[in-house]
Amino acid sequence: MLSHIRTAGLWTAGQSVVIAVSGGLDSVVLLDILHRTRGAHGGRLSVASCDHGLRTESASEVAAVRALAADRGLPFTSLALRVPPGPDLAARARDARAAALIGLGTDRVATGHHRDDQAETVLHHLLRGAGLDGLQGMQPLAAPLCRPLLQEPRSALREHAIVAGLSWVEDPSNASSLRGRIRRLMPELDSLHGGAGAALARSAGLLARDASLLDELTDAAWGRVSLAGGLSLPALRREHPALQARLLRRWIVPSGLRLRAEHVRQALRWIARPQGRLGLPAGASLVARDGLLVLERSA
Repeated sequence: MLSHIRTAGLWTAGQSVVIAVSGGLDSVVLLDILHRTRGAHGGRLSVASCDHGLRTESASEVAAVRALAADRGLPFTSLALRVPPGPDLAARARDARAAALIGLGTDRVATGHHRDDQAETVLHHLLRGAGLDGLQGMQPLAAPLCRPLLQEPRSALREHAIVAGLSWVEDPSNASSLRGRIRRLMPELDSLHGGAGAALARSAGLLARDASLLDELTDAAWGRVSLAGGLSLPALRREHPALQARLLRRWIVPSGLRLRAEHVRQALRWIARPQGRLGLPAGASLVARDGLLVLERSA
């Protein structure tokens, strides 16, 4: 893990690092290892735990994390979140947790995601028909979030926990979640092709490398197509479709619109022969005016 922190540039000595700890195996091991190796990685450690209010056990789990931090002499922050019931509850809870942790203003927020999580993420995104950005999975560093254990298998974390005498809690909702169901598929995939989880994680790393090249090409193309008030339609048409899609996302997403893959596909077809206006989510639309591609929002 220490070599991963250094090579991925997760943080430098003296930077503040909040360890996000739920009380589960992964985050408890992360806390223990980072505390044991604090002299080597040099991060100024503290601990934070979130109570989503979704389970009655949440408050006691946060209290247990507080005790873990106190045993190691680390500062502790408790974050109380209230996520209203409704669709996509798990995703909304995850987003609320990330926002609260980032809101602490620390240099880095370290989470316990590991190699098996990466493999499950790639498989999940593949089943949804994701493109290159989705299939590269989680990145080691998406500042301020970082993932020191991303190259470690879950089995190594469990072994460390047992040897170190650590205790942790199991979230019963994990087993019934989509991610939990995907997790149960992994042993079957391993029986078809040994080391399937490691292979999926390795593919994510290779795709992340390719995505970084496309990002650089998109940066260069942005200077060719971006104009005051919109995008140059003739210049956009001259770009490769893969770059067209990235340029559209770079232009539109900052406006607050959430584009799905189907919206991008429709936009790519439309800009080839624009007629009228192309509807987008939230009442927005694309309009072509004298060679300029314009994004209009409803009042």
